[in-house]
Amino acid sequence: MRFNVLYILFPAAILACLWIARDFQGRQGSTFFGIAETEPRILNFDHDLSVREVFIKAGDKIKAGDTLAIFHRAELDENEFSQYREMITNETARAAERAILEKEKEVVQARLNVDIRELAIDIKLLQTEDSIMMVYRGNLYGQSTPVQNRVIKERIEGLQKQMEDLKHQAEEELLVLSAKISATDQIAAEKANKLKGQLTMIATERERLVLISPINGYVEDVYFSVNAMIPAHKDLVKINPDAPNKIIGFIHETNEVPLSIGSNVEMTSFNRPGIVSTGLIVGVNPKMTELTLRLRKFIDLRSWGREVYISIPDTNSFYISEKVNITLPHDQ
Repeated sequence: MRFNVLYILFPAAILACLWIARDFQGRQGSTFFGIAETEPRILNFDHDLSVREVFIKAGDKIKAGDTLAIFHRAELDENEFSQYREMITNETARAAERAILEKEKEVVQARLNVDIRELAIDIKLLQTEDSIMMVYRGNLYGQSTPVQNRVIKERIEGLQKQMEDLKHQAEEELLVLSAKISATDQIAAEKANKLKGQLTMIATERERLVLISPINGYVEDVYFSVNAMIPAHKDLVKINPDAPNKIIGFIHETNEVPLSIGSNVEMTSFNRPGIVSTGLIVGVNPKMTELTLRLRKFIDLRSWGREVYISIPDTNSFYISEKVNITLPHDQ
């Protein structure tokens, strides 16, 4: 009896089909395939700018914190000059108002001194007159203890009361003027603090005119040059990271993988099993898309499924466009 080779080829073909199907569909259950990709960073500003200096060109390697360019905003100079001028005006007005009020206090005090001195003279004259009259009456009537004239006494007491009233009135006027001085100083100080705050904001805006790289990577494109005028929100620089910063997973349409936004996943390099990392599912495309060529075993055979977007740490060791295995933890 002759051996039929089909007995061997037929099972082998079935196994090959199963292997191909497994490769298309990813792994069953909680594991699927993905590609490590980069998400470029495009930098821009929210104000119109002019370019002072440029320190980079396309293709340059850069690190996080590197200065890429320095810009200028003319309106910041105008605002700063305006704030300083207003601060000087405010201080001049405060000093002038305070000087006027201090002068009014001196006038009140001087007027009080004059009035008090005149009343004191009047009282002294009345006391002298009364003393003479007391001596005269004593000699005339032979009184051993002369009696003070009641009318003069009342007049002296009236003048003394007038002196106290003038002092009290002057004290009230001085208190009002002192309160006005304090209020003037306080209003001026509050306005000065407000102007200083605005100057601080201007200084902060100036610091933002230095374009700093947020990541390690390389410059893909620079969209400006020295002395150029750049409108707000225009793209300035496109930076690509050194390492992948996201994973695009692919779940075959026949698979049911229990995942949800915010789920943690574990990732392993398909060809370098020692390279591992963790990630976080940040999105799932509900639309069926065609499997990318990078994930196909045979380029001519097409397949569809859903894309899963996963964020990963910047410190990962995957290569850009490297194929990875994505696994959900067993407790999810």
